[in-house]
Amino acid sequence: MSKFKFKLETVLKIKIRIEDLRKIELREAELRSEKARIELCRWQDEVEANIRFYREKFQLRFIPEEANDYHRYLIWLNRQVDLAMLKLQECQREVAQCRQRLIEASKEKKVLEKLKEKAYRAYQAEQLNAEIKFLDELGTGRYIRDKIG
Repeated sequence: MSKFKFKLETVLKIKIRIEDLRKIELREAELRSEKARIELCRWQDEVEANIRFYREKFQLRFIPEEANDYHRYLIWLNRQVDLAMLKLQECQREVAQCRQRLIEASKEKKVLEKLKEKAYRAYQAEQLNAEIKFLDELGTGRYIRDKIG
C-alpha cells in the first residue's frame, strides 16, 4: 500500500506559515496600539494634573506672566493629546487591517486543509476498496484451490 501524499502539501505549509506571520503582525500592531493608548492616557493625565496645579496656584495669587506661560503650555499639552489621539487612531486602523489579513490567511489555509481532508478520505476509500479487492481475490483463489484439490 502506498503512503498518502497531498499534492498541495507545500502550498498548505506556506499558507500555515503566512497565517503565523499574520498572527505575529497582529500581535505587534496590538502592542503598538496599546502603547499609543498608554501614551494618550499619560498626556491626558498630564493636562489634568497641570489644570489642577495651576487652578490651585492662581487661587492664591494671580500672576499674568505665569498665566500666559501656563496658557501656552496648556495649548502645547492639548496639541500633544491631539497627536497622541491621531497616533492611537492610526494604530487602531493598522490593527484592523492586520486582523483582516489574518482572517484572509486563515480562510485560505482552511480551504487547503479541507481539500487535504477530502483527498485523505478519498485515499482511505481507495485503500479500503483495494484491500477488499485483494481479500476477494485471495478468497476466490482459496475457494478454487479447495474445489480443485
